[in-house]
Amino acid sequence: MAGVGVAVLTACQTSEETRLDLDDVAAATVTLEPGHCAGVVVEDGRHVLTAAHCVQPQDRRVTLSLLDGKQLEGDYVHVDRGRDMALIRLDTLAPVRPLEVAAAVPTPGAPLVFVGRNDRPGAPQEALLERLAPCPSLPDVPAALFTTVRGRPGDSGAPLVDAQMQVVGLVHGGAACRIAAPTAGLADVVARLSRGGPALARKAPPPPR
Repeated sequence: MAGVGVAVLTACQTSEETRLDLDDVAAATVTLEPGHCAGVVVEDGRHVLTAAHCVQPQDRRVTLSLLDGKQLEGDYVHVDRGRDMALIRLDTLAPVRPLEVAAAVPTPGAPLVFVGRNDRPGAPQEALLERLAPCPSLPDVPAALFTTVRGRPGDSGAPLVDAQMQVVGLVHGGAACRIAAPTAGLADVVARLSRGGPALARKAPPPPR
């Protein structure tokens, strides 16, 4: 995959006004305390995406840690177990540049970047989307992202970004945490909630398979 990183960085520098880089991705990635999962600040800077399987049924509030150690608090306002997506509304605006959520699912062969959790120092990983396919633990997702990411337990909810530094998926699981839940369509949910729309009802966990 030589050259993937160069291509990614070149693509995200096409506009001075909107340019984001891997430092921005790392800064937008948060750790859910007490350190069991990750998430990412998106869209308006008042919302964080994470994996729904990181959320216990009784959870209503959550504390998040940023890369610099600062902590923020927020409420779970959308939990979708079938898509393994949860949305947190922060009490205050996050002091980072939020990432946009990609409008479409990436195509197989697309280069991806994974920076991992902010409490686990390490170099960003260049990865590829190998294929789109169903995943039994994502019953409401017709095409999960099967990638070459090399994750570890606890990386759930961490973002995968494309060449434009847009969030295309969140780590879901699988061998070496290589399966990601696609985030396409979540930008509309964030926009509705940021306009004061009601929180969505929580969906029950999918039945055992």
